[in-house]
Amino acid sequence: MRATPAIDTSDARERILDAAVEVLAQRGYSAAGVQEIVDLSCTSKGSFYFHFQSKEKMVMVLVDRMSEKLVNKIHDAIRRQPTPVHRVAGGIEVLMSTFARQRKVAQVLLLNIMGHGKAVDKKFLPMRDRFAGLIQQELDAAVAQGQIAPQDTVLLSRMWVGSLQEVVLRWLLTGQPNHLTDATPALRSALLRSIGIDPAAIQT
Repeated sequence: MRATPAIDTSDARERILDAAVEVLAQRGYSAAGVQEIVDLSCTSKGSFYFHFQSKEKMVMVLVDRMSEKLVNKIHDAIRRQPTPVHRVAGGIEVLMSTFARQRKVAQVLLLNIMGHGKAVDKKFLPMRDRFAGLIQQELDAAVAQGQIAPQDTVLLSRMWVGSLQEVVLRWLLTGQPNHLTDATPALRSALLRSIGIDPAAIQT
């Protein structure tokens, strides 16, 4: 008797999550159906519910996966920069250029899921905390090294996250600026000035 080939359930899970990005970016949370995600991923509803209890649970996993990848990408791109301020300035550029290239990721993380239930919305708090924590870590290091004056890095890091999110949301909703990265120099300058740094003195 021929042995039945093993089913790679991890591959099915990843295909479901990849398909969910496409469907959520195009249709939004409410209109995105499990069947549509299943069809695009070439899996089955049985496979979907084997990995995720519900669409909401799947979205929560997806937000975790996407935000972790983005934070790791930023961290890897800036870790060789010479100082904390160089790293945090470089992080702005990496985030903006990544969203510019991956508009669907920006749509899913910042636009198409929020406002669809307390449980889903609360899932975005750790995501924002993750980004804010990366910024705060570098600001704290900049204070410790005397690059910037002592200041409330908790408040500043969350202010930075809010500013970045607002610029990206405006781009997603209005198409302005035409190229998201066109906003990077002014945004970078404003955020560096908020911690007392002359933007012209920082080259990343």
